[in-house]
Amino acid sequence: MSHPLCLAGAAGAGVLLVSLGVTWALALRVRRLRREQERALSRAHEGFARDMHDLVGHWLWLASIKGELAHRRAAGDGPLREDLEEMLRAVRQAAHAVRDVSATGRRLSFPGEVARAKVLMEGFGAYCSVRVDVDDLPDPVSTALGAVVREGVTNILRHSRVKRCAIELVEQRGRLRLTVVNDGAPRRETFPPGSGVGNLRHRLGELGGTVRAGGGSDGWFTLIAELPGNFSE
Repeated sequence: MSHPLCLAGAAGAGVLLVSLGVTWALALRVRRLRREQERALSRAHEGFARDMHDLVGHWLWLASIKGELAHRRAAGDGPLREDLEEMLRAVRQAAHAVRDVSATGRRLSFPGEVARAKVLMEGFGAYCSVRVDVDDLPDPVSTALGAVVREGVTNILRHSRVKRCAIELVEQRGRLRLTVVNDGAPRRETFPPGSGVGNLRHRLGELGGTVRAGGGSDGWFTLIAELPGNFSE
């Protein structure tokens, strides 16, 4: 027959083990809840960053482009030119701040840049038509083509009096072909390596692609990027 003290000791040890098990389980649950809370906060921060970039970033960029054009036209007005220079510096600093805050939540992509282009063109009072026949682009391809659209729109706003533009992505004989065209452009045939078009040639060249651009005597400027392979499958 077991001694009462032995039985009490065994019961106490059992209670202690149960308490330790419950405490350990609670600690694990608290740790999981904290990790879930941190992930939720991270997703909320990324969502805020994306929203801020989309709602504010492109308008700051538009203001910068408009400011550059006004700055050029004010070449003969010293005080006005100085005021515009200060305004441009402020806008650019604000744009950099928005970009830095939203950098973790936004990746350059073709669909995003096409949507952004339409908003910017409408802000300038220009019509922009879009035709996209290819879906589900791999990230490297989407990023590269997004860079082409962004550069094309930048050139349109800086170097032309655009009223109409068109963005078209099609697949022909296993090759992707992106075309960005606009009116109101001066004729231009050469693009040095350090220029925006030169940088695009380097970027797409790493994917086996090509970029060509030029302005015609009819006032239309064409930017064409091609990539090999059937990326839509």
